[in-house]
Amino acid sequence: MLLCFLPAWAQNYRLELTDSLPPAAGEMLLQRFTQMLEAGGLSVADEGAPLQISARVKDRMETPGTISQVALQVEIKAVAGEVEEVFPVKGVGENEADAWLRAVKQILPRAKAAQAFVDKLK
Repeated sequence: MLLCFLPAWAQNYRLELTDSLPPAAGEMLLQRFTQMLEAGGLSVADEGAPLQISARVKDRMETPGTISQVALQVEIKAVAGEVEEVFPVKGVGENEADAWLRAVKQILPRAKAAQAFVDKLK
């Protein structure tokens, strides 16, 4: 009976955001990873294995002028046990929070990189 239970438990993941992001970007990031896992037949649950998601800015630029824009190059890193994947994304917005949100929206749950990551988790 225990052998039947372990594979089912391994298919559940608990998403943990390890870095502080603007609130809307953090919510969107968790939503994208939830969609990514569910599209691959996995689920998100409070009692699942931890999947840690971190985000860091690799490069930041700001355009000069009256209507300045912020451009961010961001690395989103997802780690679950020994499985690790980095998603490089870019976002441009009116301010840093907007640039973060636009960068996170570049993570597409059905993209090949996302599907490959979910396959590694299975």
